[in-house]
Amino acid sequence: MSTSEQIRAGDDLTMPQEIAGVVNLLAHPLAGMSAATAVGFAMASHGFGLWLGAMTGVAEASGKLFQQTDAPVVSPKTKRSPLKLVTSQPARSREPVSKAAVREKVAITKPDVPDDLKVISGIGPKLEKVLNGLGIWTYAQISGLSDTDVARLDEKLGFSGRIGRDGWVEQAKALQRS
Repeated sequence: MSTSEQIRAGDDLTMPQEIAGVVNLLAHPLAGMSAATAVGFAMASHGFGLWLGAMTGVAEASGKLFQQTDAPVVSPKTKRSPLKLVTSQPARSREPVSKAAVREKVAITKPDVPDDLKVISGIGPKLEKVLNGLGIWTYAQISGLSDTDVARLDEKLGFSGRIGRDGWVEQAKALQRS
């Protein structure tokens, strides 16, 4: 029976309960707009979450790609090692450096009159206290550091080549002469 036949017959034309809420929502323009806005915000936040997750994955992958490795990776197809990033910093050893290892090379007992290490460019009051705690008190100790000692001390302090860049050894040698 069609709708026009139902009208002629006088049957009840009430709306089914399942769609009554949707029709009422669409009947009022402000309610429809707020529903569309809510759906839009939900979709936008979901899309932003997907994008943010993808960017996080890209950042992690690029971080792993540029990590420094000790041994070159050889491709099984070409048997050639890939290009390496060239840095001005010396390769850092992977062994943990203890205070004792640094002290055994350069430490002496505190002299009566320790040198003012703050005169060396790159050493401030806090760093001077750290160096004193490691047993480094004089210009002679710093000027006598070998490349290995500098690398150990650099790693211990977490400077990534700063001792060499600032020229501590050369500055200490000049200060020792004067």
